[in-house]
Amino acid sequence: MAGLSFVSTGPYTVPVLAPFGADADAVRSVLDEDGVASKVCASAAELYARIDEHALLLVITEEGLAACSNADLGARLRSQPLWSDIPIIALTGSKGVPSAGSRLAALAELGNVTMIHRPLSREALRMAFGAARRARSLQYQVRDQLAALAVHAEELEQRVDERSKALAREIEERKRAEAALLEARRMESLGRLTGGVAHDFNNLLQVVSGAVELLRMLTRSGGDARIERALNSIGRATDKGSKLTQQLLAYGRRQTLATTVIDLRSQVGELGDLLRHSLGSAITLEIHVDSDLWPMRADPTQLEVALLNLVINARDAMPEGGTATLTLDNRTLPDPRHPDAALAPGQYVSLELADEGGGMSAETAASAFEPFFTTKPVGQGTGLGLSQVQGFARQSGGHAWLAHRPRGLAVGILLPRARDDAAAPVAAEEADPVAALPPGLRVLCVEDDAMVREQAVALLRAIGCEVVEAATGDAALALDSSAIDVVLSDVMMPGSLDGIGLAAALRARDPGLPVVLASGYVLEPERLQGLALEFIRKPYTLQEIREAIWRAWRGSRRTVAD
Repeated sequence: MAGLSFVSTGPYTVPVLAPFGADADAVRSVLDEDGVASKVCASAAELYARIDEHALLLVITEEGLAACSNADLGARLRSQPLWSDIPIIALTGSKGVPSAGSRLAALAELGNVTMIHRPLSREALRMAFGAARRARSLQYQVRDQLAALAVHAEELEQRVDERSKALAREIEERKRAEAALLEARRMESLGRLTGGVAHDFNNLLQVVSGAVELLRMLTRSGGDARIERALNSIGRATDKGSKLTQQLLAYGRRQTLATTVIDLRSQVGELGDLLRHSLGSAITLEIHVDSDLWPMRADPTQLEVALLNLVINARDAMPEGGTATLTLDNRTLPDPRHPDAALAPGQYVSLELADEGGGMSAETAASAFEPFFTTKPVGQGTGLGLSQVQGFARQSGGHAWLAHRPRGLAVGILLPRARDDAAAPVAAEEADPVAALPPGLRVLCVEDDAMVREQAVALLRAIGCEVVEAATGDAALALDSSAIDVVLSDVMMPGSLDGIGLAAALRARDPGLPVVLASGYVLEPERLQGLALEFIRKPYTLQEIREAIWRAWRGSRRTVAD
């Protein structure tokens, strides 16, 4: 049946009520040509009986409508399932709007009705039937999707019933599903919001940071100490704003992660002194590690930030001192300790930090992972620490949780076990000192924000580069790349090419061209994989851009363009 290949059951027919004339034959002839079965009904009662999900549409002539009871027909149509609104084609003998109170007017009020005036045209019938069948096809898709959802819901109910045989568990599970759906929608909205804020805010911070760098250069020799203090204050505020933006991106799961296989035992061991220093002398740190701890995959820098946020949360919970216990172990889901973890069954590594503080009320715990939520006095916290922990865990394919203990509170994260053959972290490369940039290095600076571009150009010239400017990726691609030594581009730009697309296009034309991408927010970070380019986060300093340009140019082994 053309256009209905998705239908799972049948047969599907078109009931026709046309008691007089050749209308029934004309309708059947057109439907037969399209391979659609029809059924001419002998009475209104037979038509009512055939109004079900197997009816593709109804065809009723004006004479057939006279044999129907408006009340009975209306009741039968209103009894359809929620997904169903069967199309009705009425064949009439008169043109114009049906008169008030007529059977045709009453039929039109029922909803999905198309009227075709006699004399009948095969083309008009075919077009009307096609439109009606397409509309019915969409209804069948909705039906099948609802049926699939119903099957999943039934399976879920059976599993819950097998475990508890209690209606309360079923209700609780549905509440969790609704809450998860609302949370997913909220996180998606927040992600879009934080992404846009991060992009614009980091551009503003880049302008401020670049201006501070240039002012430092101008006042370095014999400068006023007051000016230096003011520049330091601006610099600290810029750093704080940048960290705030990154925490928002972490909560919204929009930060750029550089994941690798991590030996958590080794990483925590290396961070031991830093963690103890962060806790303070009044708090003892105990570390318990599973003897066969699995390797895991995550961004080591963001993992360190998350661990420090957990430590700071534990420190603040014990102002009088106490013991903080860090536990690293293996866990396999499903696990009764994590009933709310919306994760696929499998193997995970758990990182849990328990304190001996006063714990949290249920109301506080419900909002603990919310951005900017804090119970601390004004000025003593941003309320973004635990939100970064949750955002990092979720973006890494894991889960963050709170658990009350007999004394205090435990906060932890689950991260997926790494299945790579590399079960230990790759040793860090030996630092390569940054040599002076070659004289006359020509850099193509691509940035749509005029203020940011102005500051970037000034910084590049300050480190001895010659600069060619472009406001869009399309404009940059139109330039002769053979005269360019390094490309420095923003990522999110208007036009057909963003920064990642520009890098790919330039590399297709000149595979060895060094590229540096700069952004505070990357919408699709997975697109960066395989491009072998340098990436720096806005706002960047003069030293950071110098090092990035050097690494990109050094890695290309190119000579300076003539």
